[in-house]
Amino acid sequence: MLRPAPHPRILRRLATAIFSGTALLAISAAPAAASPIPWIDSLSAAPAPPGPEVNLNAYCDDHHAVGHLANGRTVYCTRVARTDAYVWAYTPDLMPIDPNARKYTCDNVCHYPDGSIAPNYLRCGTLCGEPPTSGDIQSGFYDCFSSGLSYEECRKRPPS
Repeated sequence: MLRPAPHPRILRRLATAIFSGTALLAISAAPAAASPIPWIDSLSAAPAPPGPEVNLNAYCDDHHAVGHLANGRTVYCTRVARTDAYVWAYTPDLMPIDPNARKYTCDNVCHYPDGSIAPNYLRCGTLCGEPPTSGDIQSGFYDCFSSGLSYEECRKRPPS
């Protein structure tokens, strides 16, 4: 027994579905190419870090300027408390101590020249690029800052 011929509209839909599926497969298998419109690529690029590249804790003359470290993190030319000195720091706020006048050095632990350990309450900690103080850890600031968030974002977060 013969079957009736399918309706032309059904054949058109079937052909459209097969064509669309083939086109999608071809597009997804093709290698990614650069955008033909150059300015579209610039929209997805990360913004350039602010200001000049500088070194953390180095003295600076351009008071309140903004710069960046080699890793792209933003730093500020910030005044050191009780002095006329300015240093590049993670914070735009007043620096509590001059990181260049510390009487201790840090590797994994901060210690004085005689070998004794510098107590946390006398250290600069995360803000100076040292190992974190107990306050940096207990407040959650160190974990926040280590995650890549800015100083301002971490300072505004409630303690964990």
